[in-house]
Amino acid sequence: MNTRPSSRRSAVLAAVLALVASLTVLAGPARAHDRTPVIFVHGQQGSAQQWQSNAKRFSGNGYADDRLYAYEYDTTIGDNDQAVAGLAEFVAGVRARTGAARVDVLAHSRGTSVAHAYLAVPERAATVRKYVNIDGRSSATPPGGVPTLALWGSLQPDGSIGGAVNVYRPDLGHTEVATSAESFAVLYEFLTGRRPATTAVLPEPPGRVEIEGRAVFFPQNSGAEGRLEVWRLNPRTGNRTPGGPRHTLRVGADGSFGPVRVNGRRHYELALVRAGRPTYHFYFEPFERSDRFLRLQVSAPGGIADYVDRCPGHTAVTVTRNREWWADQSSGGNDRLLFDGTDVLAPAIAPRQRQVIGVFAFDRDCDRTSRLGEPLPPFSLLPFLTGADLYLPAHPGGREPIAVTQVPRGTGGAARTVLVGNWPSDRHSVTVQFKDS
Repeated sequence: MNTRPSSRRSAVLAAVLALVASLTVLAGPARAHDRTPVIFVHGQQGSAQQWQSNAKRFSGNGYADDRLYAYEYDTTIGDNDQAVAGLAEFVAGVRARTGAARVDVLAHSRGTSVAHAYLAVPERAATVRKYVNIDGRSSATPPGGVPTLALWGSLQPDGSIGGAVNVYRPDLGHTEVATSAESFAVLYEFLTGRRPATTAVLPEPPGRVEIEGRAVFFPQNSGAEGRLEVWRLNPRTGNRTPGGPRHTLRVGADGSFGPVRVNGRRHYELALVRAGRPTYHFYFEPFERSDRFLRLQVSAPGGIADYVDRCPGHTAVTVTRNREWWADQSSGGNDRLLFDGTDVLAPAIAPRQRQVIGVFAFDRDCDRTSRLGEPLPPFSLLPFLTGADLYLPAHPGGREPIAVTQVPRGTGGAARTVLVGNWPSDRHSVTVQFKDS
């Protein structure tokens, strides 16, 4: 489904990059398990999703899995008291698990307010070795007196922390500044004192790739209990391969699942089945490297999905990417997002200033008519989200897949396509997650 070199060339490339990754670990200044644990704190409506790519980059540069963590909290709660208390408990748990005296903390957006409040207590600040403040709160001095790097993107281009290392990247979107390779290079050097050997997400040998994570309600980040089916897909048709799911897992009350072994060159569908609720179908680009922070986001009753018009004749698709979609820039500066060749990213639907990372595409009023060009409320009124009126015919078994293609902005942007089942929206929900890099 993605445009790729031949399988032989891919195998050679994967082997070379895996060797580079192993040499990176050997060449590091300390063994992987001697490194200070890193805890990522997300922002408003965020989750561990914003940590996925850079966690893989840390892994490729010698960090072991037990040195990489993401703290999640409910951003529907207006004040930060509960989130700060939860972070204190989380830090204590990481220190106990790893035996580390201190941790490094990276916080993004609203997460910086949570981190500042945590660091305001001297006993808590003493548990943090270094702090990275990403496109969020300013202050006159480093919070808690902890050595601080402040990364500023397009949302806070004039931000500043006195006495910190302030780095400005207004060319990067608000989410992009937390997930990009450019940011990783800066924060890795700040934390370790040396440049990373690579800023790429290095593929692993296909047979060694594992995925694990949580099924969660958006944006509360509470667990969504159910049954998870892992299906391998035919690369030419996008349909499920015969023989049933490769794995069937029980997802408990906290939403956790895995680890599960997958092939790093294949496409998969993860289907979350929940009693009395629609089946959620999640589609991805190939998992070329193990992913410990996978999030399957579903909507609770009364949540955002209730605003999607549902009927048996059309498919509703949500597309996410942890890099903003831009559609109102000059030539070469726009993204494209196509469904069977139809681009939904009009300037009004994804203007740069709206910082859109989630697109809801569905047939408004179930009238079998697409009306593109203007965003759909209430999605157009919510942070980071947008909606497009697009009619996509459904098949009862989802067996006439839709080609969802993104063409990233920039001169080097290459089209990448994922085929998804055209499941009827009255009983199914479809989500595509593209890589942000």
